[in-house]
Amino acid sequence: MNKIFVPHELKTIEVDTEKKIFRINGEDFGRECTGFMISCTPDGFRIDMEVDATVHFASYSNKGVQREQGTY
Repeated sequence: MNKIFVPHELKTIEVDTEKKIFRINGEDFGRECTGFMISCTPDGFRIDMEVDATVHFASYSNKGVQREQGTY
């Protein structure tokens, strides 16, 4: 399944760069993502995670005519 999973709770982190396994709480995350970062800060032992992804979009009129298409 091609999805980007963003965890709401952090229990475990598994990263195996050789096998390209990236899991949080046992679930794959960031499939098709363009990058991710996990950082730890000393203020209350806070862990932040950021996931970047390319989004392809298109907008259509109510008659089905494409108005715009792009990538973000």
